[in-house]
Amino acid sequence: MSSYFAYGSNMSSARLLARVSGAELRGRCRLRDWRLAFNKPGRDGSGKANLVEALGDLTWGVAWRLPDDAWPVLDRFEPGYERRVFQLTETDGQTLQAHAYLYACPAGRPWLPPSDDYLAQLLRGALEHDLPTSYIAKIRSLRGHS
Repeated sequence: MSSYFAYGSNMSSARLLARVSGAELRGRCRLRDWRLAFNKPGRDGSGKANLVEALGDLTWGVAWRLPDDAWPVLDRFEPGYERRVFQLTETDGQTLQAHAYLYACPAGRPWLPPSDDYLAQLLRGALEHDLPTSYIAKIRSLRGHS
């Protein structure tokens, strides 16, 4: 088993477990010096979640344990992303090495609006795992979700 950091729609347990059997929740965590961005173009032209280096910023998400044979399956759901290992901080202050998907794009790539469905999946996961209120408000502000 290895760890996976979901910061987009895969934060939702229903979404991730529908994609990967055998995933086990580890808990919420944060990634320092990276910002949540929507600059990866989806097949429909909408923005998908991505990480952009941003000194002093934080991205919250959910850590999962995945069976080693789950990675090829999850990779197929994440076209255009590459997997990298990041050092996260769990809510108890412990550090964790986990894989996350990153879309390498040119600096300054414009923001692309996420679809309502995608943003709802992201928000569902953030609420389910009780991410900080200020972070949930930031996600809601992207499309006026209440």
